Amino acid sequence: MEYVQCGTIKAQFPLAGDCDLFAHPAYAWASYITRPRVTDHFIYIMLGHTTVRDNEHARWLIAEIEARGGHITRLDFAVDYLAPFAFDDYYDLMNDDKRPFPSVIKTPHGNTVYVGKRSSSLMLRVYDKRAEILHRTKADIGFALTRIELEVKHKMVQRYKRLFMSGQTDIILATIQHKYKLRLFTLNAEIARPTDIQEKGGDVFAFVQRYRRIIGEAYHTNKQQFLEIIGE
Repeated sequence: MEYVQCGTIKAQFPLAGDCDLFAHPAYAWASYITRPRVTDHFIYIMLGHTTVRDNEHARWLIAEIEARGGHITRLDFAVDYLAPFAFDDYYDLMNDDKRPFPSVIKTPHGNTVYVGKRSSSLMLRVYDKRAEILHRTKADIGFALTRIELEVKHKMVQRYKRLFMSGQTDIILATIQHKYKLRLFTLNAEIARPTDIQEKGGDVFAFVQRYRRIIGEAYHTNKQQFLEIIGE
């Protein structure tokens, strides 16, 4: 059973200066699933939770990207816990010279702890997922849910990609727990599988995700019509 989920995939495709963009196989493929960003030399894509359905789908997407000459530049891995998180205690635990220095960002839905710099190869985020969903959607999933996300970039991408593609998410989980001193937390918190979340708050949680996806697809398909519908 996989407890670590791949939630974000960023990639780039090389683009020759004399290439017909609309004839580029990577651009046609990427445009079908997202909205690519194009420069003189690259096609950039970012696939998030509205696109990446599960780990099997994430592995397929990574394989399709690389088959089209793409290069993975960032992967985010998420671990969910069915428990509240003691942000202040964790900040104090990590606040020493031997570990990546933590910071706490206050947001409308509570605090988020960041460990590491945005420019580094590895950065950890810890936040109250229940509060975040409540703030965005005004719907309460009805149970405690803490999300821990590891953002992987630069020189670490290939290592974590190999682990993920080979199904070794248990090693990714163990690395997160050890490097960021989260083993102390997991003694008193249950790691949540996607099926656990569905069983605990399935109706509300599924509705929230489905509603956001439908709205997002409608907006992407016809922005002007969407704005007219909501009265903007």
